[in-house]
Amino acid sequence: MKILSWNCRGLSTPSAIPNLRNIAQGHQPDILFLSETLSKAQTMERIRVSLKFSSCLSVDVEGRSGGLSVMWKDTIKCRIVNYSRNFINLVVEEKDEGEWRLTCYYGYPERGKRRQAWDLLRELRDMSDLPWCILGDFNNLLSQEDKRGNHSHPDWLCSGFRTAVSDCDLTDIHLKGYPYTWIKSRGTPNVIEERLDRAMANSTWLMKYPDVKLLNLLASHSDHSLILLQSFPMIRNGTTYTFRFKNMWLKEEDVEEVVMDGWGRERGADIIRKTSRCAEKLSRWGRRKRKRFKQEVANCGEEME
Repeated sequence: MKILSWNCRGLSTPSAIPNLRNIAQGHQPDILFLSETLSKAQTMERIRVSLKFSSCLSVDVEGRSGGLSVMWKDTIKCRIVNYSRNFINLVVEEKDEGEWRLTCYYGYPERGKRRQAWDLLRELRDMSDLPWCILGDFNNLLSQEDKRGNHSHPDWLCSGFRTAVSDCDLTDIHLKGYPYTWIKSRGTPNVIEERLDRAMANSTWLMKYPDVKLLNLLASHSDHSLILLQSFPMIRNGTTYTFRFKNMWLKEEDVEEVVMDGWGRERGADIIRKTSRCAEKLSRWGRRKRKRFKQEVANCGEEME
């Protein structure tokens, strides 16, 4: 599964569509999310046909800003749940992988609406219990390391965003390649670079796709980079393996011990590696429980005879 996300900053210039077509042909994403399209839905439908995607949902531009569009191939099943000027919620179903939720997100660019953006993340969290991945242009920074330039980012803004992310059980997926995705005043002494574009996921999604990768791709048309999310299900002994947490496990007294053992107590360990290890521990424990239960059923049958 490949998901390409890009704040394209409008598609009306002569080079915009050819540039986007080259990107889509080069990376072959299953899902393409565009923010700041500055276009109407009928324009995005023509672009969908040009890019050879099967389906599309677009949110119209309002005034001189905004506009969202998500397109997908017929290799996967997508179902639109709801949408607004700031997000499009989909349920994605892959063959043999089950369903999960994808939120294509565009954060409020106005600094005065940051608290509103954090509350929106919490509202999105509560919309579904499915494994959840959210990506796009967040217009927020998690830490001072997300910025390079003359002036530091206000600490209260970083702290507020981190709190919202933590409240949503979201983990920031490591970005491979250049660490910044947005640039201002390129080629001048006052250049500013920030990591505004990112992908995050909750723990159940990371258990499902522990080997996920997020790549920073250069783009000539926009002041934002593209980000490419590549998700791979667990592979065990040459076959595809999908971890699914079973609610019935919560009734077992020793499940907490298994989770703590799998998660580990070391500090600074990679979150995806810890999640994968926890999934393996739970899977082995679940198989032992199931085998023991079958044996007990068989023994009861023998006693009845």
